Amino acid sequence: FNNPQAARNLLGYRYRTLANAIRRSASDDAVGARYPMSSIDGYEACGWWAHGDLEIHVSVAVAYGIWHYVHVTGERQYLVDEGLEMLLQISRFYASRGGWGQRTGEFGLYGVMGPDEFHMMVDNNCYTNVMVKKAFGWTLDAMKDVKRLDAKRYAAILKRVGLKPSEPKEWARMAAKMRVPQDRTSGVFEQHDGYFNYPHTDCAKIPPTEFPLYKYWSYFRIFRTDMIKQPDVLLLHFFFGGEYSLANKKANYDFYEPRCSHESSLSPGVHSILAAELGYHSKAFAYWGHAARLDLDDWNRNSNEGLHTTSMAAAWLNVVYGFGGMRSDGDRLSFAPSVPKAWKSFSFRVTYRGSVLQVAVGRKDATFTVVSGASVPITAFGKAVTATAAGVSVALPKGRVG
Repeated sequence: FNNPQAARNLLGYRYRTLANAIRRSASDDAVGARYPMSSIDGYEACGWWAHGDLEIHVSVAVAYGIWHYVHVTGERQYLVDEGLEMLLQISRFYASRGGWGQRTGEFGLYGVMGPDEFHMMVDNNCYTNVMVKKAFGWTLDAMKDVKRLDAKRYAAILKRVGLKPSEPKEWARMAAKMRVPQDRTSGVFEQHDGYFNYPHTDCAKIPPTEFPLYKYWSYFRIFRTDMIKQPDVLLLHFFFGGEYSLANKKANYDFYEPRCSHESSLSPGVHSILAAELGYHSKAFAYWGHAARLDLDDWNRNSNEGLHTTSMAAAWLNVVYGFGGMRSDGDRLSFAPSVPKAWKSFSFRVTYRGSVLQVAVGRKDATFTVVSGASVPITAFGKAVTATAAGVSVALPKGRVG
C-alpha cells in the first residue's frame, strides 16, 4: 500500500530462495517448498527446534503474500513470472506434510506449532488448516489465470515443477475435506484439537515482573495451559474479515483476548485492529499505544535484545486497518473508520491499483479522495461509493466515535 515495487521485491526474495525451501521440506520427509522460520539466504537459521521444525505455517504466509500482492495491485502477470511456481511447490509441501484422520476422514496438519507459539506438537491448528485450505484454492485459481494469460509459459512452469495431473485434483479434495475445529454452538474456533479442555491460566494475575515468561517460566509450565502468546485464531478474522460475521468476530475476540499474555510484539497490534472494529474503543486505543511504544517503554523487558520492528509495523496497521477500518480481502477496499476519544481527526494514504487514495477521518464523517490516478470504487460502512479527485464524504454511524 506504500511501495508496491518493494513488496514485489520481497516476494522476489522468496522466489530466489525457492530451491532452498524445497531442500528444507526434506527435513519433514516431505516434498515441495517449506520456507524456513528464520533465514537470510533461504536456509533455516532458527535456534529453537520447536519453532524451526514445527511452525510450518511460514510457507502459507508466503502464499498469502503472493495472493494479497496480486489482489491489491491487480498485477496478475506476477503469477506468470514467479507466483505460480511458488504456489505449486507450497501446495505440494502441505499435501505431503498433512494426513487423513482415521475417524473423521478429514484432512489436517499434525504435530505442528501455530502462530500462538505457546503450544507445541499440536494437531490441526485452526489457523494453519484454514490458511492451507486457502493456499490450495489460490494455487488452483492461479493455474487457471496463468494458463489463460500465457499458455506457453504455463506449460513450461508445469514441466519445470514436474506436476502430476493427479496433484491438483488431490489438493482440491484436501481443501474440501480440511478439518476446521469449531464449537458450533458458540461459533468459537478451537485453536487446535483438544485446546478447549486445557487447564486455565488467568493472564491478568501474572505479575509484570515475570515477563518475559520465556525467561522466568519453564517451557512445560507455559505449554500445558490455555494461555496463548499472541493472536492465532484471531488472525483469520483480521486477514479475511469479510468471511466472518461481526457476531462471530466478537465471540472469538471475547474468548481469546483474556487468554492472551501478549508476550509477543505481534500481539497488541492485531488486538487493537479487531477491538476498533468491535467498538471496544478504549481497548483499541490502549493496544495501539502498547504496539507503538513497545520498545520506547520496554513493555516486555527485552528491548535490550533488539528492536521489535514487527510492532513498529503494527503501529501503521493500527491506524489504517484499525481506526481506519480498512479491509483488503474483498473485491474492493472497504472502510469502517472509528475515532479514538483522544483524537479530533486523522488521515492516511494508500496506493491501490495505481491510484493514491487519501482517507481523512473526523469526528463526524470520513472523506475519501483520490490524490492521483483513476477513481477508486470502495465500500464505506457497507455502502458502495466511488472515491474521486473531488472526494466523497460518508457520515460516521453511531458508535464509531470513542
